Amino acid sequence: MQIRRVRCESCGGFVRERLGFCPAPNVAYTKWLVKYVLALRREMSITAVAKFTGLHWESVKEIEKRYLAKKYSKVSLGSVRRLGIDEVYLGRKFSFITVVRDLDSGAVLFIGKGKGGGALEPLKSRLRRKAKQIEAVAMDMSNAYAAWIGEVLPNAEIVYDHFHVIKLMNERMDALRRSTMNKLDEEQKKELKGQRYLFLRNQEDLSGEAARSLKKLRFEYADLGTASMMKEYLRNIYRMADGVDTARDAFTLWCDKAEASAIRCLRQMAKTIRKRIEGLLAFWKHDRLTSASQEGFNNKIGWLTRQAYGYRDEEFLHLKIYDLPNLSTRKEL
Repeated sequence: MQIRRVRCESCGGFVRERLGFCPAPNVAYTKWLVKYVLALRREMSITAVAKFTGLHWESVKEIEKRYLAKKYSKVSLGSVRRLGIDEVYLGRKFSFITVVRDLDSGAVLFIGKGKGGGALEPLKSRLRRKAKQIEAVAMDMSNAYAAWIGEVLPNAEIVYDHFHVIKLMNERMDALRRSTMNKLDEEQKKELKGQRYLFLRNQEDLSGEAARSLKKLRFEYADLGTASMMKEYLRNIYRMADGVDTARDAFTLWCDKAEASAIRCLRQMAKTIRKRIEGLLAFWKHDRLTSASQEGFNNKIGWLTRQAYGYRDEEFLHLKIYDLPNLSTRKEL
């Protein structure tokens, strides 16, 4: 249909006439079409919807983008009590983002560009208004966010997730494996080469043959064997400790043994544990609070970008991440 241009008698300027059945002044589709496309998008990819309706791919994307922009123009913090904070790498084009989620509801509360406290600055004033109700913040063991949270949410407890504790232990043990290999001759290196996951995998997940191979390597390489058994000891603290006091005693004993071993990676780990002991114990104070769902959500973000073969529109990608808790990972986008 033809859309008329209207002249203002006061200023002489021209504007397009407003059509009540269009969602915005400068679009060439109706509100009904918007509803139809959004309904199709729940079951079909953008490409499939464009082909089915005869619309251009960009038109379908813009319809969804406008809808998501309006939906998430202001995300309410509501009655959030427990936060999860983590950084996600989106590739060379968009680099890192920082994602803040409500660990109870799973909702995405904020997405900041970059990592560290600086990425959270736009959220500072809103979080401060909720400082009294936020009880805990789960994060990894880096210093990137801890200082910022300590300043903005002084009453909230930082919870260092046990997944990241074991991950850090594995990284340090793997560094020991590499340094051990560098000291061996070529014939001995062959025995350790390719055995990385034998040391890193959880002991209960090993097959009978793998468990026997690990036992043999532990005996032949004393430092690696000690580090491997200490890693399992550390995992068992999380499995067996039933409260804060028991966990504190177990961590203290672990650190004593690690320091007595004179193995560098174990002594480094003991230093880290002693420095962050309160954040580790907060795991038990807050009913075994973890950011495991955060790690799962990061995997969903990876699924999101793979489904679209990468995103060119950063704003649209962020909006899709806000909407990700409502999406099923079993369908194509």
